[in-house]
Amino acid sequence: MYIRNAWKYGKPLKIIQAGEFFVSDTNEFIGTLLGSCISVTLHDPVNKISGLNHFMLPGRISSVDIFEDRSAKYGITAINTLIDEMEKKGARRKDIVAKIFGGGSVLEYEKRTNTIPMDNIRLARIMLEMEDIPIIQSDVGGKYTRKLLLDVPSGKVYCRRTTNKKILEKVKKEEFEYVSRSFNKG
Repeated sequence: MYIRNAWKYGKPLKIIQAGEFFVSDTNEFIGTLLGSCISVTLHDPVNKISGLNHFMLPGRISSVDIFEDRSAKYGITAINTLIDEMEKKGARRKDIVAKIFGGGSVLEYEKRTNTIPMDNIRLARIMLEMEDIPIIQSDVGGKYTRKLLLDVPSGKVYCRRTTNKKILEKVKKEEFEYVSRSFNKG
């Protein structure tokens, strides 16, 4: 995660990458760039707490993934961790609402099978339903990359879809590098 001053918006901007999440109760933005990955945003409008994750794969259900891997690499961990961190920051589960973004079929292998993006979308919906967190907005699927900007106090998400080749190449490179780092650790 890195921090940039979003001078044109008058507040700081925290940028998260694949496998990361961030929760805040301050007047700032949280941003990310998505391809086939998913971001779930959570917002507690009563306490003005928001969070965003960025996960690449749905995940496996094993003791390693659930109990030992605390990164946001897998959707199962990313969503549970985001909920936990929201509550630690003071959010009340009964007040939390969710939005889901991403899952675009932007990589060549996904255009043939469409498995990873659709599995990510399905996982996010199922997990939020199991946690009794209502999904109030969704912008998923298609052949788009998405730039997201989450305004922490309001929970409003600014989503810009694009098929821009320069952005698409950046997303492809970042997703490939992330997968290589994640799965070559041993």
